[in-house]
Amino acid sequence: MKEDNVQALSYSAMLKSQLAGADKARARHCLIAELYAIIKLGAKTTEKHDESFILVQTENVFLAIRCFELLEALFGFRAEASIRTSSKSKKRYYLIYIASESATQVLEEFNNEAIFKRSCCKQVYLRGAFLTCASISDPGKNYHLEFVLSSRAMALEVMDVLNGFGISAGIVVRKKNHVVYLKNGEKIAQVLGIIGARKSLLDFENLRIFKTVSNEINRKVNCETANIAKTAKAFVSFQEDIEYIESVYGTTHLPTQLIEIARIKLEHPSATLKELGEMLNPPISKSGVNHRLRKISEIAEKLRGGLYG
Repeated sequence: MKEDNVQALSYSAMLKSQLAGADKARARHCLIAELYAIIKLGAKTTEKHDESFILVQTENVFLAIRCFELLEALFGFRAEASIRTSSKSKKRYYLIYIASESATQVLEEFNNEAIFKRSCCKQVYLRGAFLTCASISDPGKNYHLEFVLSSRAMALEVMDVLNGFGISAGIVVRKKNHVVYLKNGEKIAQVLGIIGARKSLLDFENLRIFKTVSNEINRKVNCETANIAKTAKAFVSFQEDIEYIESVYGTTHLPTQLIEIARIKLEHPSATLKELGEMLNPPISKSGVNHRLRKISEIAEKLRGGLYG
């Protein structure tokens, strides 16, 4: 389990790094929507030197850089930033502090109605949400994308935006968090397209196609193998029945039509019921062939039980 989690996180980090280098929103209303997602879904209030701050704390350096860029582009100020390393886990955290006066200016720009009015803003909101609180499993193993939110209201907000793009997601409570998740490869690919992760989307779709084709080939091979085994088993059983009838009763005592189908079946063990029926004179249907073969097996069973003759 631990190994899977590490691989899933590394895949998430790779995707987020690609997303950070992709085309970014330029319109102010879209920049506001992206910052709104980062602040609303990933920030908290804190006290520092007897002053209130909005704090964005993340392990994702790409999110920290993007938040810093957005604050400067939209409001013209540089937020206070620092790096902290956990003494226990040795994880590195990036912290961005927005002072109370600046925080008020930022929060006044957030208008839910305006943010969720435009389709472009919804797309950028999902991009910010993905960078802030999402993780995605390596598609080579399984399909799983989730947004981990600290409240049900936030989870429902993300779900509503996804629903607006025709993407239905599930929600589950995990510890104190509300998790919005997707397990459908096609829907996950759609999300990657919406947030602008073009390269990751292409890689994801190529792998998804490969897995689909590979699974179909495996299914057909397994089906063919099962059919071959079934045919071989049926032939061995049928041959044993004929040999038993010959040894204790004699096949010449069988009805002519059964003697004929027995001979053809032994001469053409791999032939299908349809092919066997076409070899008879006159030809008969598949159900007719199957009926005659079953009659031979029934006679053998009755002979074994002393009930025929």
